[in-house]
Amino acid sequence: MPESLRYILLLGAAAYLLLIFFLLKTGRLSVRFSLIWLASGAVLVVFAAFPYVVYVLRDLLDMIMPVNLVFTLLFCFVLLVLLSLSVAVSGFADRIKRLAQANAILEKRVRELEQELSGRRSP
Repeated sequence: MPESLRYILLLGAAAYLLLIFFLLKTGRLSVRFSLIWLASGAVLVVFAAFPYVVYVLRDLLDMIMPVNLVFTLLFCFVLLVLLSLSVAVSGFADRIKRLAQANAILEKRVRELEQELSGRRSP
């Protein structure tokens, strides 16, 4: 791999990590989800700094081209992100359902109290 490409990849990986840290600092990204993104940034830095790691992993997994390894890892990363987001959405859906049920109970109690108060004022 040419040295200029390695430097560009290192710069891109460092910018990626800085963006993740910025999003964490400003509160736009939760710590729970940032772990996945930080791990992917660390892998990018390792691959950019030591491109030989890709070749070693390629040989361990018995793949013909290094690009196949990269695409496989990207696919696994996307699946991991989708799984973690699905878990989060499922949790939020349950919380919204419980919140809606609690809200309906409170509305019913308020209506009953209003009816009781209006019944006391009438006579």
